[in-house]
Formats: sequence, structure tokens, C-alpha cells
Amino acid sequence: MVKSGDSEIQLSDNIPSEVCATSKDLQADDATNQMSTSEDPAVQILLPDKTTNLTVTNITSRSVQIFWADPENTGDDRGRAAVLIGFLIKLKKGNALIRNVTTDKVNKRKLTNLTPCTTYEISVAAKNKHGFGEETIASLMTSEEAPSGPPVNIKSTSRSASSLSFTWDSPEKDKQNGVIISYTACVSHSENGPCLEIFTTSKREWIVRNLNASTKYYVRVLATNKAGSSAYSGSKAFFMNGRAAKKATEVTSSTLTFSLEIPSKTFLYFYVVALKLKGGKEPASSDSYENSELVKYAEARKSTNPKSYIAAVVASSGVHRNMFILGDGRNTSDPTSRRRRSISSDYYNGPLEPGTSYSVFQRIALNDKSEYYSTDWSPPSKTNEYTGGPHVLTKMSSGDIKAKEGDLVNLMCSAQGEPPITFSWEKDQKPLDSIVEIEKPHRSSFLVVTVEDQSSFGKYICHIRDRFQSTTYTIWVQKLEDIGNDKNDDGSDKYLAGIIVLAILLIISVVINIAYFIYQNRRHKSSKANPENESRDRNNSKDIYENPDKIKDDANYEQVESEQSTYTALKRTGKDENDDHLYGHLNEVHEDSVNQKETGM
Repeated sequence: MVKSGDSEIQLSDNIPSEVCATSKDLQADDATNQMSTSEDPAVQILLPDKTTNLTVTNITSRSVQIFWADPENTGDDRGRAAVLIGFLIKLKKGNALIRNVTTDKVNKRKLTNLTPCTTYEISVAAKNKHGFGEETIASLMTSEEAPSGPPVNIKSTSRSASSLSFTWDSPEKDKQNGVIISYTACVSHSENGPCLEIFTTSKREWIVRNLNASTKYYVRVLATNKAGSSAYSGSKAFFMNGRAAKKATEVTSSTLTFSLEIPSKTFLYFYVVALKLKGGKEPASSDSYENSELVKYAEARKSTNPKSYIAAVVASSGVHRNMFILGDGRNTSDPTSRRRRSISSDYYNGPLEPGTSYSVFQRIALNDKSEYYSTDWSPPSKTNEYTGGPHVLTKMSSGDIKAKEGDLVNLMCSAQGEPPITFSWEKDQKPLDSIVEIEKPHRSSFLVVTVEDQSSFGKYICHIRDRFQSTTYTIWVQKLEDIGNDKNDDGSDKYLAGIIVLAILLIISVVINIAYFIYQNRRHKSSKANPENESRDRNNSKDIYENPDKIKDDANYEQVESEQSTYTALKRTGKDENDDHLYGHLNEVHEDSVNQKETGM
């Protein structure tokens, strides 16, 4: 029998382990168990019977109090009732004996330092001088108390530019102190700041929506049972994804041009990460990729399963434009390795596969403490199917040219095709070196020919090769004297050219005269207003004639405009030892294009 306050409750061993009982919920049964020093019936007559009225009361989460009555038969001592000299109390949790106490002739005991919401077995046996008698056994469960530890292992399962999904684990088992019935999650802008949103759930997960892109939020969680709530866990910081790049604006069979989202906050650099999409399957959330999981182009190209690869590294210095061409065949280097200049840190933006869908995201490094965030994946963009070899742009390329000995002839060869496009020149099966190659408005190559003698005339062949195929374009340089013998030439071209030249000279002469008249008129008005200027002008003129060397010195200086290089990436301002490897600004065009290959391929 168990008493709780003024009520008595029958004890039972069948207490469900997942429910913590209070004293009013407790049930237990007396159970007898023979305990003696000998199995001899004659000896057992000498031992006391089991104690009676075992009562458990004042049950809390950490302690209980027990009472019992002496056995009716205390044992035989030479025909008289034996004298009880004490009691043996045992406390078990499961099969483990955790307490074994012998007391004097006292019929009560307070058991402390128990564990909340835990089932125990208590037994009491009386003792006389012959030994211990039968045990009286009861089972009980301590009550709950508020969890002494918070939830643990808060982690993000997915995130986007506006939503964050995260999970957590229950408090440690020995700190739950009962059955956890709910969790309360808090999202804030600072580590211990006020909650922007609070959510209570019986599950260990939550999806927060309507958050701001590229923003840092803090999440903390507490656990609750019937007795109360734990303290909040430590705050875990999460960066929301940035907005995704839009679908590719320009498409070829091997390149895709994206408009990237340039971070508005301070950052060191960002990776442009690409993924070939297979079977219409959506990629995992961009934030789920660890940096160590991002491979290089060569490994992604060889893999049978699509792998996310780093196509380029873009530094923060002087970010100006945001156009990026995926698959342009360039190399960039990781800024974190610039001191080592290690080729292992180079990333190759290799050509894409025709008729294939790709998606990109940016991994933005905020500082040198490995803190970063990602943008969402861009919408899938598909490359064109390959339709053939390079196409010569005949309207932009040079046609046949007429020249005479001593002339300088400029030959231009322009083409479209799948990058990288390369050019080479030859005449009479001998290679020639072109002066320069440009990207805009179309890939072109220039060859300057000095017409020295009869051998300079003839057929010049421009060899053009794109990623897949090659073709040629032929330009003839003809001798000017041979043109005069042409029966169809009536000399009208010469007359027309003469008229054009005379008209141009006439226009120039008129412009000069008008400018001179305006100048003289202004000078005359100025001299009347300030006679000192006229005197100074005369002195200046005299000085020029008397010091002709001054003119020579001035002639030695000319204004030189710095040659502006154009590239297809982010424009950089200032000098940096790694400028040759980084995208200085997006959408730039090389003056001297080189067929680049990935280091280590």
C-alpha cells in the first residue's frame, strides 16, 4: 500500500516507462520474496515474516519517503517471539542495485538523490538475530521536473533567399527530466536579441519564411515537459541565400552568359559554381555544399554523375559590371593562395556541352574566418545544339586587295563559332604572324603585309578553328599595274576618287578660314578691352621666334592615352599581383587572345 497525502494507492509493477507518474498516478503491489540465511525449514521458522503496510509517499522528482510496519511474526527465539534489531532497504533501477542500506529499528526512510521520471524498485526486509526475513517489494516512478538541458545540434537542412529550414535534437537523455512534449524556436537578428518570430511545435523542425536575402539570422530553441521548460540553447547563426542569377541572356553551343548578383555587402571574393543538370533533376540546396565538395572542371567533366564545380573566382576589388560567360575557357586563381602562387588553386572555366542544361550559384566569402553564404541556383539554361564549323563573316573580313610595291596592306579575318576560336595565317605554305586578335564585335585576326616585291602578291590563307571544326578564308593581294589592263576598267573609279579628295580638301579649307576669322575677331575685341594682353602677345611671339628650342621641347611631349584592356569579367581597379588570374570585370574582351587550357589537364 502506498500513501500520498491522505490517499492510499495500490502499488503495481506495471508502470509505463514513457510516462512519469506523480504520487497520485503511482500504482504498485506488494510482492513477497523469501530471504534467509538458510533454506532449512527449521531455520526459517526462526526468521521474521515480511514487513507489512509498505507505504511510499511524498514522491517528487528527486526523492520519496517510505513507511512500513513490523511483521506480525518476528521469528522464534526458544519458544518466544524474537526481537527485531533492524531492517534492510534495497533500491534498484532496472536490474542494477543502486542502494543497499541497513537501518536500526526505525520504520521509515527518506530516499534522496533520485532521477526525475525514473522507475525504481524498493524492498524492505526485517532482521532478528537469526537473519533477514521475507522482503516486501514496491515499484514507483519519480515525478518530472523542467528539463535541465536545452535542445542540441541545431542545423539547417535547406535555405533560400527568403526561407530557412532547420532541425534540432532533444536535450541529452539525463537532462530531459521527463517526457518532452513541445519545443519553442526563436529567430532574431542578434545572438540574444528579441525574437522576430516564435514558433511552438511538437516536432523537431521548423521552416521560417518571408526572411530577407543575404541577411544573417540567429536561431535558438528550448524544450518543454509537463513540469516546465528548459533554458534556450545557444544561438546558431545562419546566412540567408542571396538572390539567384537570372536565366542566361546569351547562348551558344558551348557558352552561357549570365547576369550575376554582385553582393552589396563587403566581401573578399566569390566563386561561380556551375552544375550540369541531368534528367531534369533539381540540384540540392546551394548552401548544402561544403567548400570541400566543390570540384574543378576536369573532375566534373570526367564524372559519370554531375558534380558542382568552381568555374571562376572573382575578387571584390573594383567590381563594376556583372556579366559572366560560363564556358569561356579562362583560368582564374584562388585569392587565398596568391602568396603561394600554387597552380593547384587555378580554376578552369571550360567549354560547356552542346544541347545541355546548366545552372550556377555564387559562393560569397565574407572574411578570412571561413564565413560565407551562397546565392540560390539560377534557373536552368540550355546551350544550343552544335550546327557546324566556324562561320566566316565575309562582310567584316577583308576582300581581295589591289596594291603596289612599297604599300602596307591590312588583312582582316573575322569569324563566329564555338569558343575558343583561333586563327593562323599562311602564304605559299609558309606560316605568317598576325599583329593582333580581338574579341569584339566579333572574333577577328589582323595581318599587316609589307608589299616588298613580286613575291608579296598572291593568295593569303586565314585558317580558322573553333572548338569542334576548322575552315579557311582566302584573300588575294593583286598587283596594281595588272588592274589597268582590265578591259572592263573604264577609269571611272579613279575619277570618282579624285572628286572625293577635292571635295574633302575644299571642306577643310572652308573650316580653317572660318575658324581663323573667328579667332582674329575675338582677339581684336580682347585687345581693345585690355591693352596689356596685346603687348604680352607680341612679347610671346617675339620669344617664340628668338627661342625656337622652346618649340622643340614642347614637341617632345604628347598626350598618351593609356591603352584600355577589355575583359569579360569584373573590372578591377588598382594593381594586384594576381590580376592576371582574376576576372577583373565581367564581360571583358582580351586584346591578345590566347587559347587557354586548364592547368593540370
